[in-house]
Amino acid sequence: MARMRKDVWKSGPGWNDTLLWYAKGVAALQTRAIDDPTSWRYLAAMHGFDEELWGAFGYLGESDALPSAANQGRFWKQCQHQAWYFLPWHRGYLSAFELMVRAAIVQLGGPLDWALPYWNYSDESNPNALNLPSAFQAETLPDGTPNPLKLTRRYGDGTGNVVIHQQDVGLNALRESRFAGAQTGGSTGFGGPVTLFHHASPDGGGNGQLERQPHNGVHGLVGGRLPNADPRDPRNYGLMSMPDTAALDPIFWLHHANIDRLWEVWIKRNTNHHNPANSAWLAGPADRKFAMPKPDGMGHDFIAQDVLDTTAPELDYIYEDVSDPLGGANRLAMRFERLSLPSGAFAGIAREVHMAGPQAAELIGANASAVRLEGGMVETRVPMDRDATRKVASSFRSEALSSGAPKEPDRVFLNLENIKGANDAAVFYVYVNLPQNANPQDHPEHLAGVVSLFGVKKATRPDDAHGGNGINEVLEITDLVDTLHLNNALNLDHLTVRFVPRTNIRPEDNISVGRVSVYRQGQ
Repeated sequence: MARMRKDVWKSGPGWNDTLLWYAKGVAALQTRAIDDPTSWRYLAAMHGFDEELWGAFGYLGESDALPSAANQGRFWKQCQHQAWYFLPWHRGYLSAFELMVRAAIVQLGGPLDWALPYWNYSDESNPNALNLPSAFQAETLPDGTPNPLKLTRRYGDGTGNVVIHQQDVGLNALRESRFAGAQTGGSTGFGGPVTLFHHASPDGGGNGQLERQPHNGVHGLVGGRLPNADPRDPRNYGLMSMPDTAALDPIFWLHHANIDRLWEVWIKRNTNHHNPANSAWLAGPADRKFAMPKPDGMGHDFIAQDVLDTTAPELDYIYEDVSDPLGGANRLAMRFERLSLPSGAFAGIAREVHMAGPQAAELIGANASAVRLEGGMVETRVPMDRDATRKVASSFRSEALSSGAPKEPDRVFLNLENIKGANDAAVFYVYVNLPQNANPQDHPEHLAGVVSLFGVKKATRPDDAHGGNGINEVLEITDLVDTLHLNNALNLDHLTVRFVPRTNIRPEDNISVGRVSVYRQGQ
């Protein structure tokens, strides 16, 4: 029978059995040498590794012998981000880690069926969901020994307090109908844009919708950085804020267990949601297989196809809750509600509309120059092509949906291109057509999305795989533009885009958005 991964908050407060055994297993792995494939540090280095930074943080000493170059090349620094392998690679990674911890737990006399818990921070029915579980903040275990789950390098808001708001962990990604997408322009897909191994796009990497939110934001808001220290020095950032150190924080694994769970939720919430059938994804990447160690120290390769069924022997787990938190709502159903059209009308055309394929994205507007974010609110004007925006407005008309030959409305995407900077912990809110002098908090209907710059520092470096082109963020603003249209507030000449800092952003962070553009994607 498959083991069950449970919601950490539903297992009881404080030191429930699942977390107590997790702490003991983590402590056991932390005693092992870094060149041991079953050790805490070896497993963390598979996600990312920076020898100088690890040394500065105390995770690498002069007496530590690193694995051979061949082993490092095969197993270390594999993390898939801004890629359509993001979900399958991290699933295999989680499974390998879970096997290691469980083996250590069993060796200590713990349960044979122990499974990694998940942190469901998006659960609006749970008043504690947004809080970091208290076991990760306790100084000691119940027996008085040091708590391996507590870290000093978990800065949160700068004071060590992790503050997450509901809008930071929104689940709009679940409404995305397709797994894969493009780097820029239209939808990047639920699971990410089509890529090779890793995220080696010369034009800058684009996040899939689930990776963009809630994945990236939780990394930055948990890790954070010291408030008054040099923002250009990576030693001033929390472990979770940077890809090269994130997996050294024990909360990393509960966070990624939840991201993995949301993949299952997406698949199950709609019969039209499918993983890619493309062999380049199922059997890829062609140039390099994914590699993971086993508890006996031996390694094995895997591909995406090997991790699609979580109950398969190599994985052997299920989740406590994979119910749909959106109650089945999707973009079209919500639009029918806004239009006050009968729900039965949608039920009759849903299949026909959904099966239509997307067209190539069309640029319909772009601002004139780069936008620099230096701490306060910054606004840019995006001139729009009037003919193109008329097409968008026409596709929104109610008669287009209620007629005998329905057509799905255009989708509209706000692209933040080539974002560069030195602050991996930066998070900001993006608003469209916010009224002048308005308090953004009073107008959530104008919020286009939450953007976290997890990984931007490496993507900005000229010697990085991105070639110094930064990262791209694609925010769907279809509903927002539709609402403006319905309220006769859609200005066909331009849109205004306002950036509002969610975290402390300073001039020294050197954060800039190369271009702000708008695309339409017909269906």
